[in-house]
Amino acid sequence: MSEQKNAHLRRGSRWFVLLLKRQLKRPFLWVIALFMVISVLAIFYVTAPDVNNKRILLYSADENALEDSYSQKLIDDLLTASQKNDTIFEFERIESYDALIDEVTRGSAECGFVLSEDFDERIALCDTSDLIEYVASNYTTKGEVARETVFAEFFEIYGRILIDSESYEIFGRDDSEITAWLTDEYDRLLSGDDVFNADYQTVEGIKASESDKKMQPVRGLVMILITMALLLNGSEKFYGSASCVSKALPFGEKTRFEILLCITGIIVPGITGFVLIRTLDPSVDVIIDILLYIIFVMAAVIWTFLLSKLLNNAVSYMAWIMTFLIAQVIICPVWQDVSEYVPSLKPVSYLFPAGAYLRIIEYLIH
Repeated sequence: MSEQKNAHLRRGSRWFVLLLKRQLKRPFLWVIALFMVISVLAIFYVTAPDVNNKRILLYSADENALEDSYSQKLIDDLLTASQKNDTIFEFERIESYDALIDEVTRGSAECGFVLSEDFDERIALCDTSDLIEYVASNYTTKGEVARETVFAEFFEIYGRILIDSESYEIFGRDDSEITAWLTDEYDRLLSGDDVFNADYQTVEGIKASESDKKMQPVRGLVMILITMALLLNGSEKFYGSASCVSKALPFGEKTRFEILLCITGIIVPGITGFVLIRTLDPSVDVIIDILLYIIFVMAAVIWTFLLSKLLNNAVSYMAWIMTFLIAQVIICPVWQDVSEYVPSLKPVSYLFPAGAYLRIIEYLIH
C-alpha cells in the first residue's frame, strides 16, 4: 500500500514539474501577469471618487499668510463648519499643491480648492478674479455643490470687506457708526430668516446611516483576475495536449492531473498578485495575509475544478466564463457593495472565492 502511495507521489511530482515547465513556456501566462500589473496599477493610481466621498481639500498658496488673514479665515471657517456638521462635506487642509492634485486624481478626495498666493492683497482691493482655483476630476459627483459651499463662505467674508471699503462711495462720507450698523445688519441677515423666510416643522424620522466600509479595489481586482486566469487555464482540459493526457487517465489520476494543471497555471499570476497586494495595500498583517492568500488560491483552484466538472463540455464551459467574471465584478465588494442595497446578494458573494476572501478581509480591517 505504501509503495503504491509512493508511486502516486512520484508520479504527481513528475507531473507538477513537467506541467510547470510547460506553463512557464506559454506566452498566455506572462500576458496575464502583465495585464494584472497594468490594470491593478491603473486602478490604484486613477480611481473615480466613491459615491459617498465627501472629502474636500483646501490649500493656500501663500505660505506666509498670517493667522488673521482673509485666506486663513476662509479656510478656518470651512473647517469649523465641517467640524460642527454645518455642511455635509468634510473639509481638510492639505500642505502642498502637488499632494492636492494627487489626492483628487486618485479619487481619495472629491475635489479641492487652491487659494492664490496674493489672495489677501487682491481681496482687500475688491479684485475677485482668479482668487480661487477649483480642482476636480472628470468623475466628480458633488464637486459643483462643494464649490457653491466654498463660494458662499467666501462671499460672507467679501461682503464685510465691501461694507468697510465701499461705505464712502455709497453714503458720501466715511462714518464709523454707519459702517458698524451695516455690519451688524449684514450679520443679522446672514444668521436669520428674513431674506429666505421659512416655516420650520419638526417630524419624527429615521436617521440615515452612513457606511464606513472601505472598498478593496486592489485586492478585489487581483482576486478576479486570478479567477479569470484559472478559468481560462481550466479550458485546457478540453483542448490541446493536456486534454489528451487527461482523457487517457483513470478517474483518480485524472482528478490529480487536472488539479495540478490548475495549480501550475496560477503560480506566476498568483505570485504577481500577492506582490501587488503587499506593495499597494498592506492593510493586513503579512503572516495573516499570506495564509489567507494561499487559502484563497487553493479554494479558487478547487472551485475552478468543480466548475469544469459541472460544465463538462467545452462549449458550455467557455460560454459561462464571461458570465462568472461579470457576476463576480457585480456581486463581490470590489468597487461597490451591492449587498447594501440588495442584502440577499451578500450570502451569494460567498459562493465565489474572490467574494469570500474580500468579506474576510473586510472583517479583519474593520
